Amino acid sequence: MRRVLILGGTAEARALAAELAGELAGGGTYTVSSLAGRVTNPRLP
Repeated sequence: MRRVLILGGTAEARALAAELAGELAGGGTYTVSSLAGRVTNPRLP
């Protein structure tokens, strides 16, 4: 199993998290996404 840590806060990080979440259905990737930055309403992956 692959383990991936995404240090996010950008549109690219959200897109990557969404892509990896699709792989989770197959059980091949464990993904943790951490938001970096200060915003009032963060857009979660």
